Amino acid sequence: MSSVTSVVIVTYNGWPLLRACLASLREQERQPDEIIVVDNGSRDETRARLPVEFPEVRLVASQRNLGFAAGNNLGIAWARGDVIVLLNNDTVAEPGCIAGLVAPLERDPAIGAVAATMVFAGARDVVASAGIEVFEDGLALDRGLGRPLASLGGPRPVFGASAGAAAYRRAALHDVGLFPESFFMYLEDVDLAWRLRLRGWEAVHAPDAIVRHRYSASSVEGSAWKRRLLARNRMWVIVRCVPTPLLRRGAWRVLQYELLASGYALAHRDWPALHGRWSGLVGLRERLRERQAIQSAAVVPPERLAAWLRPPLPPRELVHLRRVTAELAALGTCG
Repeated sequence: MSSVTSVVIVTYNGWPLLRACLASLREQERQPDEIIVVDNGSRDETRARLPVEFPEVRLVASQRNLGFAAGNNLGIAWARGDVIVLLNNDTVAEPGCIAGLVAPLERDPAIGAVAATMVFAGARDVVASAGIEVFEDGLALDRGLGRPLASLGGPRPVFGASAGAAAYRRAALHDVGLFPESFFMYLEDVDLAWRLRLRGWEAVHAPDAIVRHRYSASSVEGSAWKRRLLARNRMWVIVRCVPTPLLRRGAWRVLQYELLASGYALAHRDWPALHGRWSGLVGLRERLRERQAIQSAAVVPPERLAAWLRPPLPPRELVHLRRVTAELAALGTCG
């Protein structure tokens, strides 16, 4: 049976980006059944131009910037599809993208999430994300980041999907809940990936579902805002989602990462990253309350989840990845 597919796009002062994204959806081999744009209180021309140029799109208008997490939650609440496709407003979908994202969900009822292949807008043969991978020190990264597109191979299971371009089964979202709105943006998709895994939902990568991504076009790659939220939300994902046996086993690696990252931030006077870690500590009490509900609902043994955890990356490799990502993102601003 063919699924009813809803596409949800959250935007904030990004009309030129959004226009390109929506235009790409008109070129899809499989047309979505509905498209919902959540406008997070934009002050640009989005609300005036959207009904004129894309009358088929439903506009859900917020009076303030809800962030990525709450904005997507609002769009999902309005959507009627049993498959929810999420796209960043700074993505452009290749013609087979929607079909490629939906097909695995229609084939296998155990799959709760499908990751698209995201490539850099300025380097279309280089992978930006092919799903999420997680590490023993609590780190989460985009799978395949910086690798040649041709090296990915065929469909395969992944830990989770990057919400910048992904499809979710509504039943899975109903089972585990939506994005944590306290995160505002960044790593909320990692948190969701953990919760789906804890409840036994599978995730796969769809290599033929390709989107071109202007990486961090909305928040700017390497910005102080992004560094602060990443530092805070990393801590919150670990506290909320990692099962106790895995936390005990990996506690030293998590602490080692935090010490190294804090030392690096001090040496480079990266006050936003340090502030983010402090904010994470301030919010721990509430996150611990949330942890109780998440962990009590888990049905998958920790040992099965442990198989997904990769050994920590050397600090030098992390610094290299950050530099390469910034360079590739900068190419997209010109492409």
